[in-house]
Formats: sequence, C-alpha cells, structure tokens
Amino acid sequence: MGELIQFPSGKKLKNEKEHFQDIVNSLVDDSVNTAQHLLDVIDDELCAMNIEWLDGFNMRDEQYPESRDAFVIVNLIYAMLLRYTEIPHELHKDMDLLYVNIKRIAQQRAEKPENEIEFEPDFNLDGDDDDTT
Repeated sequence: MGELIQFPSGKKLKNEKEHFQDIVNSLVDDSVNTAQHLLDVIDDELCAMNIEWLDGFNMRDEQYPESRDAFVIVNLIYAMLLRYTEIPHELHKDMDLLYVNIKRIAQQRAEKPENEIEFEPDFNLDGDDDDTT
C-alpha cells in the first residue's frame, strides 16, 4: 500500500499506529521536561530562600547524597505524570508500595504519642525467675 497524502496540503498522513506512537512520544517528552523543570524550580527556590543551614546544598553533583535523592525525585515526578496519562512506567509498582509504607508509618506515628516513654525490660516480669527463696 502506498503513502496517503492529504489533499490539497500534500501532507503525508501517518497510519494509526504511527499517529498514536507520536502522541505517546510527545507525552513522554513533555513529562520529562516538566519533571526536570519542577526540579529546577525547587533548586532555584532553595537558593533564593537563602537558608543558612542549606549552605553547600548541591542537587546537581552526584557525589552528594542530596543529588542522588533529587535524581529519584525527578524520576518519581516523571512517573507520576506518565501515570496521569495512563502510560505505564516501571516505577509505578514501587510507588504504590512506597505509598502504602508511608501511610503505615504516618498512622503508627499518629497512634503513638510523641513524648511517650516505652519501657521494654531486659528481664522477665512473669515471676518465674524469683531468686528470693
């Protein structure tokens, strides 16, 4: 089958598979660019805020742990945007598990008073080890 050409523009028409692949590629590219832009905004805002204890904070150099964290964060944002567009990403299952774990941790913290003292004795309290006889 030959190429389809739109009349009168002369524009070559793509088949349905190529058309949808172009849409997916465009969404992926936009998601990458948006995620990177959001990370740039975070970095710019942190610099503008001039927070003293963040002097030397470096999200750009991989030798620093905060840069590795930023790499993870930008990829999470990217995966989140793809999920919204219903494009699957390998991180979605990990993100779902992380969501459940974070919710569990938050619930445990809410159930436990902040200043509660926990006493876990290193001896048995059942009375079986009474040496006073």
